[in-house]
Amino acid sequence: MIGRRPEPDRANFVTYAVGMVFSPFKSMKRLLGETHPIRLAAGAVVSVGVLYVLTSAVMALVGAIPLASVLILIPPENYYFWQMVLVLPCVLLAWILVSGLIQILGRHARGRPAFEKTAAASGIALAASLFVAWFPAAFVAFFLALGMSQQELVDLLSQPGVWQSFYVALYVLAAAAAVVLLTLAAWQGRAKKTGRFRVIVTGGLAAAVAVGLFVLFVR
Repeated sequence: MIGRRPEPDRANFVTYAVGMVFSPFKSMKRLLGETHPIRLAAGAVVSVGVLYVLTSAVMALVGAIPLASVLILIPPENYYFWQMVLVLPCVLLAWILVSGLIQILGRHARGRPAFEKTAAASGIALAASLFVAWFPAAFVAFFLALGMSQQELVDLLSQPGVWQSFYVALYVLAAAAAVVLLTLAAWQGRAKKTGRFRVIVTGGLAAAVAVGLFVLFVR
């Protein structure tokens, strides 16, 4: 007797990545109820990585150099070329690290199905946070592509005002989103005896890993 085929997922990864920003609790619950939640999370993580690849390509083509200090041994004049090449692997590495950290420290159930749920929850949380953090880079790439000189852009962002506040606020919002959403991911599938404090610490550490990799590499 042929078994019934699993029902298809009810929404795509874009729906969940955006939903995590505006309605994280509802979106996380719906995600974990899907037939293949890890596929949706993988789609979101890879897609946001591709956004960074495209933005880095634009920055490399216009000859931009990083606005912030470079923390790894890559010449500033070639930085965006190497970021274009390495940013997607870096995003995937961040996903693996935060998923493993949440799985271990959160005392989640063991086994492949349990880890897949952890990876799905942490993946969509990471993707939503990185999506918010992508906007400042897209903002810079857009104006440089239109012909604005980098010095003009530096002058615009270095002066206190609307543009500087907007630029900084997006990064602050992205960091806050990482803490909240990865803590929510840590809450999913935890052992019954796992207290709230441990969940908060686990989510905070996972966010610290994600933010740390971002600060180390992405410009």
